[in-house]
Amino acid sequence: MRMRELEERSGVGRETVRYYIREGLLPEPARASRNSASYSDAHVTRLRAIKRLQEERFLPLAVIRTLLDSDAAERLLAFPELGGVLRARLDHDTPRVGVDALIAELGIAQQQIDDNVAVGAITVDASATLSARDAEIMRLLVGLAATGFDVENGFQPETLRFYVEFIEWLTTAELRMFFENTAGRVGEAQAADMAERGVAGINELLGLLRTRALLAKLAQRRHGANDNV
Repeated sequence: MRMRELEERSGVGRETVRYYIREGLLPEPARASRNSASYSDAHVTRLRAIKRLQEERFLPLAVIRTLLDSDAAERLLAFPELGGVLRARLDHDTPRVGVDALIAELGIAQQQIDDNVAVGAITVDASATLSARDAEIMRLLVGLAATGFDVENGFQPETLRFYVEFIEWLTTAELRMFFENTAGRVGEAQAADMAERGVAGINELLGLLRTRALLAKLAQRRHGANDNV
């Protein structure tokens, strides 16, 4: 089939199709000549799968590429409602917070909001509001600054980007492992329950593991200092 038919059948535009081919998400089409490309039903199937994984699972393309090249894609697509259920359970309907109100509450400048938006720590929408969760992130950051984690002591806005990027990597890996290892082995309702309850449990586990690792490294530094005396 030609590109026009591929667009119609998949619901994906030609520029996106070409981008997916460049990124290795789609195979190259058959070519009779440089300007003549022929696409198959496999291209349609794969494009529909990518679209579903993005819209229903909220997964980045790097994870989608891995899933499509493994057996996990079939298991993941078998639960068409799981992504929406998880998002609804985890993103509770709480009132949004106005930026101006938050600035007044915390006694901070607009620049602090802008800096944290720039590094991806929070998101402000077109109506100048943020989610209750993002407002709490700002409160925590202001509290950290009050204890000394501020610009004067070397804690730059860009420093926070390290944590944002680490969390992005971690959650991407977590979703991939969850869908690869769990989806298809339990029912959709059980998978949703496991994921919802696992968020709090894993958050607590990460905190304990991180504290343990920090204490171990501090002990190593102390022993190293004593050895040099």
